[in-house]
Amino acid sequence: MEEKEGLAYLREHGIDADAGMRYADTCYEFYGQLISIFIEEYQEKRETAEKEAKKEGREYTVLVHGLKNNAKALGAFSLSELAYEHEKASKAGDGIYILEHLEELLTEWKKTVEIFKKINN
Repeated sequence: MEEKEGLAYLREHGIDADAGMRYADTCYEFYGQLISIFIEEYQEKRETAEKEAKKEGREYTVLVHGLKNNAKALGAFSLSELAYEHEKASKAGDGIYILEHLEELLTEWKKTVEIFKKINN
């Protein structure tokens, strides 16, 4: 998608494209590259999250911390906030919260990736 159309699409679907563009030094091509990396890493990281969520270990904390930061940098604030809640729960050793809210996180993550895929062809 062209820049104007792509940014408008993201905004319409709940992504703060302006924040993402600021992070990418207002370069749409660079923003697209960051989105590509986010998309490419999704499946492997999701599988890791599903496994590690059950273990209540440091690996899960690190994974959701990274997800939080990456999502925030791209302007996906809903996903970033959910990842932050999981990060706090993981640090606190609250495995019950993590398991009860894992599907919500995974659903939002998938939704975000699907939105990004629409502009990143």
